[in-house]
Amino acid sequence: MSMRPRAKGLGPGAWLKLLLPVGVSIGLLVSLRVWGPQYLDQAWLSGQLRPLGALAPVAFILLLALRPVTLLPGQLFTAVGGLLFGMVLGTVYVLVGSVLATGLIHLLARRLGRKPMKRLVGANHAAIQRAAREHGFQLGFLACVNSVIPADVLLATAAASGARFRPLALGALVGTVPGTVLTTWFGSSLGQGMPLATAVSATGMVVSMVLGLVLGRRLMRELRISRESDELAETEERQQASRPTRTETPRPV
Repeated sequence: MSMRPRAKGLGPGAWLKLLLPVGVSIGLLVSLRVWGPQYLDQAWLSGQLRPLGALAPVAFILLLALRPVTLLPGQLFTAVGGLLFGMVLGTVYVLVGSVLATGLIHLLARRLGRKPMKRLVGANHAAIQRAAREHGFQLGFLACVNSVIPADVLLATAAASGARFRPLALGALVGTVPGTVLTTWFGSSLGQGMPLATAVSATGMVVSMVLGLVLGRRLMRELRISRESDELAETEERQQASRPTRTETPRPV
């Protein structure tokens, strides 16, 4: 059976299912800002955190690091980071917490082993396992470049399959940056009551998710093609090795 990816793209219904959760989340936050502005006012929230001093960002980073065991969405923490600390500091704190969260996922996945991850991933486990060993950076990037993909599960499967931490964490960090910047910008703009910046950042979040999905599908297709090429080369090598070698008999003088 051929393992080549299908050329058929996503239909309108599939795109709607993917974009609907993000749209609903953005709509709820905007509605809360309109109907209860005191709860999402950045100046008021900053004043509440000021007595904590340096403990506030430290506590936020630790919560982000422990987020995988809470099963809460990372995008929610990212928006809250922008709301509490602003776009720049919120982005820095979120990225630091994301690296620590990747480390926690890597540690727990190595301890738990492959069986739980195989149950979660299902039929794609073999492909992810092979890609994790040979393309750790690409797989980490693929896991985090798009919020639709369950990043924690994919990172855990890669770690349990033998992926090294450094390339996996670096790929996850690079893939997290675009969505993190846009989401913290959205949270900060929403907290400051800036409608235009809020609308632009929200649009950027949706566009980033769509582009991330397209890029992720292309990267996964390249990984599958690379895997098929490697398997074909291995098959040819085995066939050549199994062929009997011809020995020339010396001619009589």
